[in-house]
Amino acid sequence: MRPPQVNFQQIISFYFVAKEASFEQAAEALFITQSAVTQQIKSLEVQFGMKLFTVKKHKVYLTVEGERLLAYADEFVHRVMMMETFLKTYRQTTLHIGIATALMIFIMPVFDKFKELYPLIQISVREGVSLDLVGELLKFRHDICIIGQALVGSASYPTGRVSGYRILLAEKMVFVAGPGHPFAKDVESEWADLAREPLIVPSERSHTRVIVLGQFRKRGFTPIIGTEVDNTEAAKGLIRQNKGIALMFWPNVKDDVKAGRLRVIPVAGGDIQLAIDILHNSETPLSSPARDFIKLAEDHFGEIHPLERNAEEAAD
Repeated sequence: MRPPQVNFQQIISFYFVAKEASFEQAAEALFITQSAVTQQIKSLEVQFGMKLFTVKKHKVYLTVEGERLLAYADEFVHRVMMMETFLKTYRQTTLHIGIATALMIFIMPVFDKFKELYPLIQISVREGVSLDLVGELLKFRHDICIIGQALVGSASYPTGRVSGYRILLAEKMVFVAGPGHPFAKDVESEWADLAREPLIVPSERSHTRVIVLGQFRKRGFTPIIGTEVDNTEAAKGLIRQNKGIALMFWPNVKDDVKAGRLRVIPVAGGDIQLAIDILHNSETPLSSPARDFIKLAEDHFGEIHPLERNAEEAAD
């Protein structure tokens, strides 16, 4: 479709001159000079070869063509005002959040409190894989994005374009296996032994995968990737079938462990602290609902820390 050739500011000036029947009063309403209004009207008339106003004894009258254009201009200006209202209020009445699927269990209490305190705010939540969510954040599809602790300054987490906060959680990550797995005992396993077992991990676009594999790499091991699956329940089903072991967030497996469907693998030096990041696009200021949500997260989890601008190691 060919873009419009008309100058929208000229149409707005035309509308106010027509409504006020005065170049001077139109200029006052538009907060510009009268000469600027006059020039815009003249430019519009020259561009389309028609006379829109006549001036008699210092009074401004619409021509026939001007009367017909006013009908369109009236609708146009009111549409513009509606768009302006939308732009001013939309980010104050909506909150778009992207969240890594495995972290939903941590954030649900914050969601519940937010809905209780701000019932008129419309919340849109998209669960997904961390790197996809960060990419969507950079395209302004989310107000905030909640993912596992990531590598600041990496290609997927670009310094200068993404800002946010880090929350250190009390919950740990634990290795789990099916009840019949040889590692499902009270005896501590070594990382070298775990590295020889098929590992169930999320897909390559997940920061949880980065955390899991990073724990092996920092100890000098390269694990065997058995299965890639992003759905937590599906992963637990595979573990119960002894298709592999997994490093998972304790809140996501504690009910299964208590019910005997899964067993925690005791690991020497396997106490892994979990952190999550609440990110926002640095190119736009945080909306009021987003600031309120982050404040509730701070109230729920305790102290949160602004993300460092320099690169740092993930998941230490």
